Amino acid sequence: MSKVQFIFAIHNHQPVGNFDFVAEEAYQKSYRPFIEVLKRHPGIRMTLHYTGILYRFFEEKHPEFLDTIRGLVSEGRVEVLSGGFYEPVLAVLPDEDKVGQIRMLSDYVRKKIGYDARGMWLAERVWEPHLPRAIARAGIDHVVVDDFHFKMTGLRDDDLDGYYLTEEQGDLIKIFPGSERLRYLIPFHRPEETIEFLATLKSTGRNRLAVMADDGEKFGVWPETYRTVYEEGWLERFFTLLEQNSQWLETTTFADYIRKEPARGRTYLPTASYMEMGEWTLPTAAMMEYDNALALLKAMPDGGKIRPFIKGGTWRNFLAKYSESNHMQKRMLMVSRKVHKALESPGSNAKLDREAAHMIDHLYQCQCNDAYWHGVFGGLYLPHLRSAVYEHLIQAEYLADKSLKKLGPVLRAKTPAKKTEDPSWLEIERGDFDGDGHEEVMLNSELLNVFVDPADGGRITELDWKPRSFNLMNTLTRRREGYHDKIAHAEKDKDAAGGEAKTIHDRVVVKEAGLQHHLQYDWYNRASLMDHFLETGVDLASFMRAEYYEAGDFVLGAYAASLRKQKDAVVLVLEREGTAAGLRARLRKTLLLRPSYPEIVVRYEIANGDREELNTTFGSEFNFSLLAGNAPDRYYDIPGHVLDKRHLASIGETNNVGRVSLVDEWLKLKVTLEFSEPAILWRAPVETVSQSEAGFERVYQSSMVMPLWRISLGPGRAWKAEIRVRVE
Repeated sequence: MSKVQFIFAIHNHQPVGNFDFVAEEAYQKSYRPFIEVLKRHPGIRMTLHYTGILYRFFEEKHPEFLDTIRGLVSEGRVEVLSGGFYEPVLAVLPDEDKVGQIRMLSDYVRKKIGYDARGMWLAERVWEPHLPRAIARAGIDHVVVDDFHFKMTGLRDDDLDGYYLTEEQGDLIKIFPGSERLRYLIPFHRPEETIEFLATLKSTGRNRLAVMADDGEKFGVWPETYRTVYEEGWLERFFTLLEQNSQWLETTTFADYIRKEPARGRTYLPTASYMEMGEWTLPTAAMMEYDNALALLKAMPDGGKIRPFIKGGTWRNFLAKYSESNHMQKRMLMVSRKVHKALESPGSNAKLDREAAHMIDHLYQCQCNDAYWHGVFGGLYLPHLRSAVYEHLIQAEYLADKSLKKLGPVLRAKTPAKKTEDPSWLEIERGDFDGDGHEEVMLNSELLNVFVDPADGGRITELDWKPRSFNLMNTLTRRREGYHDKIAHAEKDKDAAGGEAKTIHDRVVVKEAGLQHHLQYDWYNRASLMDHFLETGVDLASFMRAEYYEAGDFVLGAYAASLRKQKDAVVLVLEREGTAAGLRARLRKTLLLRPSYPEIVVRYEIANGDREELNTTFGSEFNFSLLAGNAPDRYYDIPGHVLDKRHLASIGETNNVGRVSLVDEWLKLKVTLEFSEPAILWRAPVETVSQSEAGFERVYQSSMVMPLWRISLGPGRAWKAEIRVRVE
């Protein structure tokens, strides 16, 4: 007798770099109570996926939980899915890393859980047509995406009660459609509504299938859901209803359904993710137009039939929307090439070497997807997640450099610097690292990485302090987002006092009053060593609001770059002819880096190329990211000056400054700028306003520090100054 087959699959994940207390809260409010309810219902079979990050958390903090999962597996009640160990978006990884990440998690599940996983979870359901080849070669037989992917090919609901075959160059896998309707019903509507929906699939001819595949955190971690799912008993009632309707309804797994039923046919899915992702990845103006188009569709009698063909953007568009995301992803690719080159170097037994295993592990950790994009979760907007990506990226790169250059002892995060065997090690790399059509420069020493973009303001885009595996310039540009218009109408941190929980896509709350007043936007991408010319009357407040007139054309201008390597240093000269205060001017900035010195020396020369006297204010903007703006152990230190407020999110102007330090006692590092000429110093926080699952919030991204000098130059005259950037 045929029955409706129901696959209940949940995916559980915490990002690399997330705070331990967040993972613990998720364990107590979601992961543990969910399994406790499941154990009380022996008639329920389901599919579970945990990322490698969570498995390691369970091993360290809650080994008894792994015992419980092993028990459910041994009873035949649970199918365990594999996937990328550190939950990367597979589509944007090199193929060898795609396969390696999947095999790493499959091996873990086999050894620790006792299950040979043949299915996998695809991070964010980001699908591209080339993926079946890598997935199959990693030993995976089946994968679940959204029904939205299938509907974009022209398939309809009645076609999506099973699974399909797809392939790439002959490598074949099975793909299942997860139901969007079920994603929105569970657990936000009465359990009976889900049973009613499943009843519409009853058939006498075949075992028709419905798949609910979504985040496990929506069962307890998402706002209001702990109350509804556990305290009010939603999950208990749902499992009871599934058991009570077992005469026509059967819970199953992907693997078991494949054994029961043949594929519905063959299909080739387009590049896609879930429906909401297509909206989030669009440019801001297009996102708002997309929302309007969807509203029009909903008002149309047959709008539902048209909906699958309006898909928004693709995940890769995040790399175009956010330059910071693109920079991280291209750096990851750069490091991956170095790592694999080190593993394949002649005479290396790296594949058997413990250090090589660390190198691969750091590489895979920096590929964790969360920090590379932004939707309803904070993602890219969360500095600690970006910082974790850079931490592992820098460590993987150092290990690869060590292997390739025979550098000596490895540097590890939060340990003092150790001398290399070659104290004169200094490497210059040139190339279009970020894929923008222009050449960038990387200066790579024992202690520092310095990335410079000559074509875009001659700016420093990354400054890595290797003894702490920390990118000191990991900031974020303040951009207008499509959801910013909602903030003025949002409610202050208001949770429903009763009734059904709302999906995070429907919540509109703010985490502090007056948040709309913090909406400020930059007209250039935040970075360091950016050259500003300001007219009289421009103050710090108007500068930070971007409500001022830029009197020069150097911030976004292209600089000519020339490099030379001296015996004990590398010198990068950046030069541009432009205008300042309406006159012709030439600006030259020279960066000097020595192999084992923890500093960059920047020498400025500004020459008046016109016949009139040049009167202007010149400032060199830096943005330093030390993660916490209001913590008492992160602060400014300006010798000879007492600051009313000195935390890193403070704002102020200080005259006659020769040196300023940004101190982070927690990280045990200090960044100091020394000026050859006393300067007026501006300091201010760079803060963004973004959405998260808990509501709209303000996030400290970095501290803007800018020395300013008043310059008066006669025709043909030049002004010179030096800035030393030292890390301790």
